[in-house]
Amino acid sequence: MRKRQLAALFLSNLILLIVGIGALPLLPVYATELGAPAAVTGMYLSFCYFSIAAGSLLAGWLSDRLQRRKTLLIIVGAAGIPVTWLVGRATNMWFLTVSTAALWFLGGMGLALTSILAGLSAGPEERGKVFGILALASTVATLIGGLGCGPIVDRWGFPALFTVLSAVFALWTLATMLLNEVQSAEARTSEMPTARQAPGLGRPFAFLFSAGLLSMTAVFVNTLSRSLAMDSLGFAATAISSSGAIGAVATLPLPPLIGRLSDQMERRVLLGAGYLLSLASILLLRMSSLLWHFWAAVILGSISSAVAGAVTPALVADLVPREALGKGMSLSKAANQIGGMVGFAGMGYAIQQLGLEGALLAGALLPLGAVILLVPTRKRVG
Repeated sequence: MRKRQLAALFLSNLILLIVGIGALPLLPVYATELGAPAAVTGMYLSFCYFSIAAGSLLAGWLSDRLQRRKTLLIIVGAAGIPVTWLVGRATNMWFLTVSTAALWFLGGMGLALTSILAGLSAGPEERGKVFGILALASTVATLIGGLGCGPIVDRWGFPALFTVLSAVFALWTLATMLLNEVQSAEARTSEMPTARQAPGLGRPFAFLFSAGLLSMTAVFVNTLSRSLAMDSLGFAATAISSSGAIGAVATLPLPPLIGRLSDQMERRVLLGAGYLLSLASILLLRMSSLLWHFWAAVILGSISSAVAGAVTPALVADLVPREALGKGMSLSKAANQIGGMVGFAGMGYAIQQLGLEGALLAGALLPLGAVILLVPTRKRVG
């Protein structure tokens, strides 16, 4: 992959993730300020992640059909500026839910499209390295968003936060203009796409999708529980958001290293180890009461996320034919967001029924299931 393309993809991912990751830990607090109980907060966040999944799937369909990914990214960026501003103007849960869902829908499209471009641009021998560098954007965004968003809310409130984030979204629109378009092999041939059946994704991908779904459900179980637990213990918004920044600092150099390592060894082994770290993070969170306890849980979860972010898309590109990469990559991204939908909704309900500690114990089973589902993902398409 050309360095300019990689730099543009990294910058696009970074700016978009600053908006999403910076706001996410504070959304449960925003909902609580508007009078939402834990179950309603969970459903609100669940619906938002349903919107991300819908955006990811639509992006995959449009990517394969139109072959105009850069144009789609610019459109998404232009639409995201006013939508982000509107989120900060919510005065009730209905307005907050609709506006956040619209923003998350656009974010799902943007993240899926950049991943598809990266998968099409990277060769088999460099996929781990490329996606490891792109995963670094998530870590840097967590650091910037975690350190910046909480203090803004503490000083000026949520309207100021989403005004700043709308300006960040404007920068993302400019960054996408630096990207080069890449077409799939199918699009470059003279054969019409309807002349033959589109290639399938295969059973190994189905198992990987299922494993990703369980692991990401566990991630969002962890995220919601941490925000609610810290809020209930009286921690300020700055402390809640800065906990994510602590995890980012601890894992800052890891994604590129993990990506390079996955090019040299079995990707499934690294991914399974990441899932087990997610399990450890949930169990530690269950016992947390002091700030440093939460920091330790976040660090374990951040390492797990760094592994998944670097290895999963590279493994998808290994398993899926190039002509079906748009579909495969968007489905993989959708698994992340469906996990968010299930994790937020299920955890909000489970907390009310079982209490926080009981709900976390049940959530700890999810990473174990993900490890088991990795076993059949052996076949490599190319």
